[in-house]
Amino acid sequence: MKTSALIPARPSTATGTRLRRLATVGLVAPVVALAACSGGSPVTADATASAPASTSSATASTTTAPTTTAAPTTTQAPAQRSVSSVVNASIKDPTLGHTLTARRVVRNFSWPAEQPVGAKQFEIVGVWVTMQAGSRFSASLDPSMLALVAAKPAQTVTPTTEFGKRWGATALKPAKRAQTTAGWVFFKVDRGTGNALRLAFNRPAYQVSTTDKKIPANSFSVVLTK
Repeated sequence: MKTSALIPARPSTATGTRLRRLATVGLVAPVVALAACSGGSPVTADATASAPASTSSATASTTTAPTTTAAPTTTQAPAQRSVSSVVNASIKDPTLGHTLTARRVVRNFSWPAEQPVGAKQFEIVGVWVTMQAGSRFSASLDPSMLALVAAKPAQTVTPTTEFGKRWGATALKPAKRAQTTAGWVFFKVDRGTGNALRLAFNRPAYQVSTTDKKIPANSFSVVLTK
């Protein structure tokens, strides 16, 4: 079933997306239409649960998490050194059935030499994320729905796409219904940001057209580093 574009990454409760059942003929609507799979059992999950030992099958090819040597190559600045940490931090959306898992966090990526001002103000943080979209609805997952939350200083940062080509990193791609994708997302945090970081998933609001059931916008997060 055809699915129109998602609403912005930071959802507004004033607008929503429209969900449709799998067997229902699509209708033209000014909001996103998502097909619902009939007869599915409810999904229950813990928003802060650990990632599963293995990824379930999906209709799209899955990129596995990188090994300890698979982080994007960086040119180290004299006063800094990139630090890579293996993590297993998972977010699950119990309503839509989405699963997002962070496998690696890299701090202090080197800045391009031609951007000395940015290097003084910001630090580049990379997170390897696997996104598995649920099969109950045709709700896609997009990297723009992610955010990095720092405790000190307090800040919530959305992904940036300006550094991916620099390191030849595998960029995280959107995941459509029942698909799984994996790749890097990069964030610019304030220079001097502490170790405590969280990954957040901001879910848009949806509405089921056949039942008028409303699924409100919600935000889920999980600890990456302490």
